[in-house]
Amino acid sequence: MKTFFSKVQLRAAGIAVVFASSAFLAACDSAGTTAAGTGTLAVQLTDAPFSTDSVKSVDVWVVRVDARQPDADSATAAMGATDDSASTGGWTTLTRPNQSVNLLAYQNGAALPLGSAQIAAGNYLGFRLVIDPTKSSLTMKNGMVLSSTSMPNISFPSAARSGIKIVLTQPVTVAANQTTTVLVDFMVDSSFVMRGNTIMQNGLLFKPVVRGSVKP
Repeated sequence: MKTFFSKVQLRAAGIAVVFASSAFLAACDSAGTTAAGTGTLAVQLTDAPFSTDSVKSVDVWVVRVDARQPDADSATAAMGATDDSASTGGWTTLTRPNQSVNLLAYQNGAALPLGSAQIAAGNYLGFRLVIDPTKSSLTMKNGMVLSSTSMPNISFPSAARSGIKIVLTQPVTVAANQTTTVLVDFMVDSSFVMRGNTIMQNGLLFKPVVRGSVKP
């Protein structure tokens, strides 16, 4: 398989997810141990700058952003993604933007606020983006739109809604009275692969690569 974006020399697109932790309700037990309390996670979306010769937009329909304290592999992140229950599989829903986001529109420091949620303070190892492939597409500058139903098309995950694992370099700690910022990079140049020698032959395969790291 060939990575399509290597031909147009795209650099990685990024989604910056900012977790503003303003934990409160911390209490002390009789032994003086501080209880976990709760914190607020605010989510914003942005895109790392990169140049493109052929692509006009990469439109991903973001249904919601979820987190959980246990780690999650790709299969776990995808499992139950169609279920909107916040407690399914231990996941907590941070925000439900339920909107189309052009990943190329949020560059050079621009950010799209997606929402926030109060969650229990502690370490979080699992994060996922839940997208709707049926409402996602890629538009070339020549006007050609590739989607799950176009010809040629983009082969998205089969589920109506798909959970994408965010690979963290370290756990995300939501602490009382502190702010934690996580930078999540949606690696666009690695996430679309040609299924043939040209796009017109067999279209693209969507293999999302998403990484996250805690900013100092």
